[in-house]
Amino acid sequence: MKTLLEFRSLFLIALSLFSIQAFATPQELLSNVHKLRLLSTESITNFYMYSGLDADSKYGKKILNNLGAFEEALEVVRTLPAADGIADSLSKVDVSWDEFNKLIRINYNDMETQGFPNVRLVDEMGKINAVLLKDLSKAYQDAQISTGTKPPKVVETARTLAVTMEEITAQYAARGTSNLGQVFMGSYERSLDQMAIAFRTDLAKLKKQINPNDSHNILRSIDSKWSFMERSIKNYNENTVPFLVTSYSERIIADLEEIVALHNF
Repeated sequence: MKTLLEFRSLFLIALSLFSIQAFATPQELLSNVHKLRLLSTESITNFYMYSGLDADSKYGKKILNNLGAFEEALEVVRTLPAADGIADSLSKVDVSWDEFNKLIRINYNDMETQGFPNVRLVDEMGKINAVLLKDLSKAYQDAQISTGTKPPKVVETARTLAVTMEEITAQYAARGTSNLGQVFMGSYERSLDQMAIAFRTDLAKLKKQINPNDSHNILRSIDSKWSFMERSIKNYNENTVPFLVTSYSERIIADLEEIVALHNF
């Protein structure tokens, strides 16, 4: 009798764990694909800071950390059962990631060994990074369809803002730290001004979607930093401050991730 009860108990525990996994993996899939979107763009931001600041080791380490974190998150995505439904999208991500990873490491090594990168390879790196971001965004959309899991509107808006913030920072860093900025800017469809408008619009949307009682301090933190960044974008030709912009960007994205966490997603 005791053995039967133990068996039933183990069966119920196993069933419960299976149910939790079945529910959790779609959310985990979306979370990790979104993380890949941020890491892909953050890595190129750090490359531009690195190359524009005479191979500053701080940013060199950040590049390598970004690439390592990307590989880890991509491996997590591959192992999730929910990822089976986006196999085609992930195949495209693998191709664009392999190419980007190769190019950024070549450019990083060129900075380490000769103090400057190959402009042509930097241009190619910027273009393939834009392709990688598109492929990841497509995978994110496909994951929602294949799993039938639609994040709350506030989560989607926060994640959209985070991606836009990464793109803004990448362009700003490129323009503000080297003469390669114009090369890089050709890799994106939107200008800095257009991205700033999109961020401001989506931030206003977020404020309407969120419970201000739960997130008042977070929103105030985002507002103060974004106000500075927006002025910096408008006055770019007069005063460029890539150090502050990249620092504020990191904090804004952390605030947006906190909002997502508040909604248990």
